[in-house]
Amino acid sequence: MGPQQVSTIVTADGSRTLVNARGEGYKSRHGALAEARAVYLEGSGAAARLAVGRPLSVLEVGFGAGLNFLATAAAAEAGTAALDYRALELAPPQAETLAALGYAELLAPSPVPAALVAWRASFGETMASGWHEFAHGKVTLKLFVGDALGTTWGEDDTWRVDAVYHDAFSPAELPELWTEAFLSRLAARLTPGGAIVSFSVAGPVRRALAAVGLKVKKVAGPPGGKREVLVASMPVPTP
Repeated sequence: MGPQQVSTIVTADGSRTLVNARGEGYKSRHGALAEARAVYLEGSGAAARLAVGRPLSVLEVGFGAGLNFLATAAAAEAGTAALDYRALELAPPQAETLAALGYAELLAPSPVPAALVAWRASFGETMASGWHEFAHGKVTLKLFVGDALGTTWGEDDTWRVDAVYHDAFSPAELPELWTEAFLSRLAARLTPGGAIVSFSVAGPVRRALAAVGLKVKKVAGPPGGKREVLVASMPVPTP
């Protein structure tokens, strides 16, 4: 697969993100880093878990330029907990595109952003389909390059995660990644008490998540961004 045509923009909080050829941003134009931290780290409970030294496992749909991963890695690096992060991405941006986003400076002193750019550069222009592993200190990333709708990424049915960051392009842009069938695959990966978090609060998305057994609620979005975002939690069985 060839590299996607993208451009770089500066968002309202000063952090950069990419925009695809159809004009949809990889992260919020109201603040890319603010969205990563508020919607995904805090909304999922990941930040609180890392803050008390508990290991964290995450699955992300729509790795994009990696800001959600890098913000989570920075939180892990600042403490003592290990991070096991898995992510799905159809076409990872090239190394020079990632470097130009300035995430190494944005998330300093975390060493992970610069290491990720170097790792991406080792693959050349495109990455082959399948799983690829990146590790730095207590942080491990397993990146699946390919179609999230395929079965290959889910063939191993043994792994579970504490949080799912659902950060694919919008339901209008990629409706197939917001169906009940696909969301049920994500819910099946959650540990009890784990959560799927997303920027989308669309009614069909909320109903689909409820239909697969999750407790769905809308919560306040990041300052200056969307008014509400979504948290869908896996109930904890009662003794």
